[in-house]
Amino acid sequence: MIISQTLNTNTLSGYTTEHEYLLIGAIPNQTNTITVTLTNKQGKVVDTLSWSYNAPSLQGGDQYLTVECDDSNTSSLSNGLYTVLGNDVTEDSEEQAYMRLYDNYGIIRSEIPIVSYRSHRILFENNTMYFSISNKKIVGMEQTGYVSKIYDTGNYKLHHDYIFDSNNNILVLASEKEAKTSEDKIIMIEKDSGNITELVDLIDLLPDYYSTTSLPDGAENLDWMHINSLALVDKTSLIISSRETSTIIKLDNIYSNPTIDYMIGSDNFWQDSGYDSLLLTKTSDFSMQAGQHCVTYVDDNSLPQGQYYLYLYNNNLAVSTTRPDYDWKSDSNYSNTYYNLKKGTSYYYKYLVDENNRTVELVSSIPVAYSGYVSSVQELDGNVIIDSGIAMSWSEYSQDGTLLRTFKTTGGKFVYRVFKYDYLDYWFQ
Repeated sequence: MIISQTLNTNTLSGYTTEHEYLLIGAIPNQTNTITVTLTNKQGKVVDTLSWSYNAPSLQGGDQYLTVECDDSNTSSLSNGLYTVLGNDVTEDSEEQAYMRLYDNYGIIRSEIPIVSYRSHRILFENNTMYFSISNKKIVGMEQTGYVSKIYDTGNYKLHHDYIFDSNNNILVLASEKEAKTSEDKIIMIEKDSGNITELVDLIDLLPDYYSTTSLPDGAENLDWMHINSLALVDKTSLIISSRETSTIIKLDNIYSNPTIDYMIGSDNFWQDSGYDSLLLTKTSDFSMQAGQHCVTYVDDNSLPQGQYYLYLYNNNLAVSTTRPDYDWKSDSNYSNTYYNLKKGTSYYYKYLVDENNRTVELVSSIPVAYSGYVSSVQELDGNVIIDSGIAMSWSEYSQDGTLLRTFKTTGGKFVYRVFKYDYLDYWFQ
């Protein structure tokens, strides 16, 4: 299978007389023919170099050489490499882990080793890509594979997600070490200095709700909110996703005096909590998200000011282990929702949020393979890429919900996320 790319010269013109590259794409355990063609500004081929390369075996196991996929036409698929992020279940695992990059035919094109746990996403800036390599460290890796930046999370453990803010500092979902609670804080790592600042402690924002939660039997700490995704809105606001409450929350003034602007969740769940006035109103009768992941903000210039989209993976699992008193089955906000991991249907959801009228509308929905926990969604080039993590599969759909291709992998306990990156302005141009 041939892969052909133009290598990134790191110049505005696309041309240079100095060349140094890391070549990815070789198929493991095979003799690969690599051809490099040098072209001048007039489009004339100046030189060609070709050689054979016996690629080594995968460090992580030959079962990852390919993933199962159907024989459908790949022409409608988006460009890029499916980047499989994480198949281990615990933050404290010390087993070596890997990012794996697959092409549209399900063939592995790169295996990137990390120390442990998982990478949650890749951030790109100035010819460097940033990703977590354990529950304590985030690195910046240059195009040649040289790790030029190492950030330590100090007295915190990272989990689930991290993003750049408007100044390219790194915002990280975090748990404080030795604390009685987990997955309820947001920290900022200053990109230049590596200094750490705690921006948000959800106990400070939701003290009355916190007091109603309890430690499940056998649990080491109280995972009372289980925040699992971050999205930046404007410069000082965040959209966060709480799996434990099946609620999406918008935070304002994150750098100075954080406040809750609104929440998207069940009015029955939040009734008499003291926070029910923060809920947006549904414009129609649809089943709310349950146990959702990967909530993503989309600013659309065609919408009036104050309106925008949020899309997410609706796991459709209504469970709250820290609120065992709450009866999700009796909640009228849910229909065809599930209460265990055995079987069900999950969904891609897309909401239209109107902050002016304090409303939320479900504008798009795609049923997908069931995954009670983990999973991801990504809109890319007019398509939607959806990872159903516990089903160990991901699929690419057109925006109208037409299935284009499904990929199924093996190994580990789940696939945490699958994001597709084209690696332009990094390895390619």
